[in-house]
Amino acid sequence: MTRRDKPPPPPQPSSSRKRRERRAGRRRHVAAGEADNSEQLPRPAAPKTIYSYLEGLYERRGSDREEALASIIGVLNSRLEHEFLEKNFASFLYRGLNSFKKGSSKEKQLSLHLVGLLAMIIGYEDKVSEVYRELLPVLSKALKSGTTAVKVLDCLGIVAFFGATNSEDIQNAMQIIWKFINADQSDANEEKHSAAVLVAAINAWLFLLTSVEGWRLRHNNWNGAIDYFSTLLLKHDDKLVCVAASEALALIFETGSLEKFWGEGRERSYSHTQQLLRDSMVANDVRQVVKYFENFQCPGTSLTVNGKDLKLSSWYQKIQLQFLKGFLAEGFELQVKENEKLQNLFEFNPHRIINSGRELYVSTTDKISVSFFLPEERDPEKLTKEDRKKQKIWRNSVLKKAQTQLMSKHRRLSEEMNRSDYD
Repeated sequence: MTRRDKPPPPPQPSSSRKRRERRAGRRRHVAAGEADNSEQLPRPAAPKTIYSYLEGLYERRGSDREEALASIIGVLNSRLEHEFLEKNFASFLYRGLNSFKKGSSKEKQLSLHLVGLLAMIIGYEDKVSEVYRELLPVLSKALKSGTTAVKVLDCLGIVAFFGATNSEDIQNAMQIIWKFINADQSDANEEKHSAAVLVAAINAWLFLLTSVEGWRLRHNNWNGAIDYFSTLLLKHDDKLVCVAASEALALIFETGSLEKFWGEGRERSYSHTQQLLRDSMVANDVRQVVKYFENFQCPGTSLTVNGKDLKLSSWYQKIQLQFLKGFLAEGFELQVKENEKLQNLFEFNPHRIINSGRELYVSTTDKISVSFFLPEERDPEKLTKEDRKKQKIWRNSVLKKAQTQLMSKHRRLSEEMNRSDYD
């Protein structure tokens, strides 16, 4: 091929085309650099929601379920999440049961706490009753095995208190606890309960007793309770056990149905029992209960919630408060502020409006009534002067409690009509 036959050289790009290619190259380089930087500095993950924690209850690893349970409890201690709990009720209940049956000791305790919160927060009676029906046999079996006994007793108390539909259901749960309390008394080979477990059992039993009117108590189930608690008070060497036993005796007196708690053939007069128990409590320095047995007046208790005073004046309210505070811990104040069940229980409205001006009141109802049972007076001729005095005090206490219920009923009706409560 001659020089003349060589192919012509390729056309050279124009200067404007070169500039366009350089700019395109720089853009590609910058884009690549941005991509690299995005890989090195990932965006922060969005905060998890209670829904994502609920999904965590389906994880196979126990540690993941523990983390999810703890996170859900943390959320419910800061806000109640009524709607979400109602909508996903079955998931929370049965995944909680799954964790209790399969999990570690820590997972079991967290699951029991979650189920207890569920019973307290859920508003629909049929759903709360389902919690009671599902948990009662499970917790009864767990008590026999001795697994996480303190938390099982706490959960049983909460679930039965809020989930039972009548006094018979309540007393079925009380009977489970009572048999557990007396198990180490009836079987010499049975391992004795530790002080912490015994205190938890007594407190759970008392918490449930506060919700049953004295006349509804079964006649034969609680025979010997006074003797049992008196013996604990005299012979047990743990201070907290003695305090729990003394509070049990005070509450039993407040029910006004002593005959249902004596052992067979051991019934004594009110005055004899009062003096016996007072001497025992003085020896154990249980001062508040000593004051109660001096005049049958419970020392007042109050605490502040949302800037309002919650005042209690009976043993049953004090025991309810102690038990709920122990179970809820840091979540107690939120529950009292936002949970209507607890507000009705303590007859307390933390959101009431205080009217500093002159109050104008116009009755909006003609008649409100409440039913209660007042047993017949015992034959005065068979009572000592002291017993007659105590009977009068006790009957007045029953009437006062009925009056309180009447006023509470009136208040709730007024709140529904006005949505505000004036002091």
